[in-house]
Amino acid sequence: MNRPVTQESRESEIGNLLLSEQLIRQRVEALAADIRTAYSPGPFTILGLLNGSLLFTADLLRELPPETEVVFWRVKSYEGTISTGNPEGLEAEGGEFAGRRVLVVDDILDSGCTLRAVEKRLRDLGARAIEYCVLLSKQRPRSPGAPVPRWIGFEIPDQFVVGYGLDYEGRYRGLRSIRVLAEEKMSMERFP
Repeated sequence: MNRPVTQESRESEIGNLLLSEQLIRQRVEALAADIRTAYSPGPFTILGLLNGSLLFTADLLRELPPETEVVFWRVKSYEGTISTGNPEGLEAEGGEFAGRRVLVVDDILDSGCTLRAVEKRLRDLGARAIEYCVLLSKQRPRSPGAPVPRWIGFEIPDQFVVGYGLDYEGRYRGLRSIRVLAEEKMSMERFP
């Protein structure tokens, strides 16, 4: 007897569940409430780091005041499953940040190199105040001088995860949950 293939069964083939869609949604709503309080009253700018924070940033933005400005920068710091420690793309990014309060939103805090480089670029562009919100923070040592996020969605083990915007070689961003990518999935995709 064949059982119907469900979204959950398809996602389970990718890896073990770490964070469910419902848990993520509840945490994003709680983070947004804290952010709303911290930045009220007054304007601020969200800077979302692409590609990984796209879904997280969009969901946060829906919970914030409608006048909240959002800007995206494309930054790449992963090769396969490893953070290179050398963010690429920041030199091409700019914007009107002089005198502004900026909340940098990122998908995952790994080594801290990306946030440190983003902070330097924002300071060069004249940002008045910079704070950070990350969906995930890996439990691992950070590089010296790495910024400390004011808001963290979840502390997670130092494992490679996919879903809710996080990818492996461009795949799995659209998963509604966050999963620990199965070793055999990485092997199969590396050597089809």
